[in-house]
Amino acid sequence: MKAWKISGLIWIILFVITAIFIMVRKVDGAGVVQTTEIKLVTLGILAICAVLVAIPYIIWYIYLKRK
Repeated sequence: MKAWKISGLIWIILFVITAIFIMVRKVDGAGVVQTTEIKLVTLGILAICAVLVAIPYIIWYIYLKRK
């Protein structure tokens, strides 16, 4: 259970750092200027990825709690 909590903390830290990076950058890797709309779309994509990671993570947590 301790490893599960540590890995969860690592995922949260990675998500926050990535979100901050998206909001701070002015130009992306292709040289496109990042407007507020583009940043929000990118954050939405990041949120979808986070949900896709969180769902199995929560299912695994429920499994560990019952064990």
